[in-house]
Amino acid sequence: MPKVLSAIDCVGPAFAQTKRQLFSPFRFQRWFRLATVCLITGEFAGGGGVPGGFNFNYPQPQSRDGGTTFFSLPPFDWANLEFYLPWIIVGAVLLLALIVLWIYIASVYRFVLFDSVLHDRCEFRGCWRRWEPCGRSYFYWSLCLIAAAMVGLPLLIGGPIYLAWRAGLFQHPGEHLAALVLGGVALLFILFACFLVSALAGLFAKDFCVPLMAMENLGVLDAWRRLLSMLAAEKMAYTGFVLMKIVLAMGSAIIFGIITLLAMLAVGIPLAIAGVLLFFLGKALGLTWSLAVIIIVGILAVVLVIGLFYLIALICTPPMVFFQSYVLHFFGSRYPTLGAVLYPPAPEPQGP
Repeated sequence: MPKVLSAIDCVGPAFAQTKRQLFSPFRFQRWFRLATVCLITGEFAGGGGVPGGFNFNYPQPQSRDGGTTFFSLPPFDWANLEFYLPWIIVGAVLLLALIVLWIYIASVYRFVLFDSVLHDRCEFRGCWRRWEPCGRSYFYWSLCLIAAAMVGLPLLIGGPIYLAWRAGLFQHPGEHLAALVLGGVALLFILFACFLVSALAGLFAKDFCVPLMAMENLGVLDAWRRLLSMLAAEKMAYTGFVLMKIVLAMGSAIIFGIITLLAMLAVGIPLAIAGVLLFFLGKALGLTWSLAVIIIVGILAVVLVIGLFYLIALICTPPMVFFQSYVLHFFGSRYPTLGAVLYPPAPEPQGP
């Protein structure tokens, strides 16, 4: 087992391992499998969306008989909302169930990703049966972390606001301006601290608890007990790891963000041209929003979205492998069980 590596020392071996696994030689099928893992685990996502919503007021094109054409939205009668409400509830429940199912599958495939990069393979056959117990434990922990955030955030925001309201600070805000400003600043710091703690908890679980669970078949709580003792012994080293990973993630986001943007433009321009042709074709045929048309458009939209996501996953496969390799070299030099697999001993020379 080599010497303990610092956060900077791991960059070179991680690059070398990524190059070796993806390009020496280039294996198209393996790249596609890793892209699937990238898509399932969410490693392709750069985070965030567009906050807020859009509210466009555009003219509704009318057909000759006064009805809506194919590319105009049918009018919605808000008086019938009570009729649609059960369907809306069912849709919301199904959406929540799909999100929970995705988190569960992603938790299992988190271990598939670890195994793929560690052993330079990406095997789907039998992987679910092998990693499902560890993934289930990781899934329960993920749900608890999400639930804690969903419950804690309203309490952190609503609690101080309620106390300020009970104290009468909002009745005459001009008289309590200093207290309101100081309270708002303190609340922001508290929220930032909570966000930082939850982000670090997710990072350490993903990077360090997963190897401990996979190598020793541990539950997530046992892995956390082992990890906390390791963190206490090398506080500065793990702090450097977090800071270095932030720097690397920013650089990766810039480079692969540009590549993704160029690829989306290359794909989006032909799709936009096809969309314009479909627009005029539908308008010329006088199509309306019948049930069959809605189903066909919905299926095409789903296929298009999945295809675009998979394209992004293909592009983001190299940084996914690099960051997993980076974790392996950093943690493997401190965790002998992992290091024995990552750095196998050289074969003894045979005698004459």
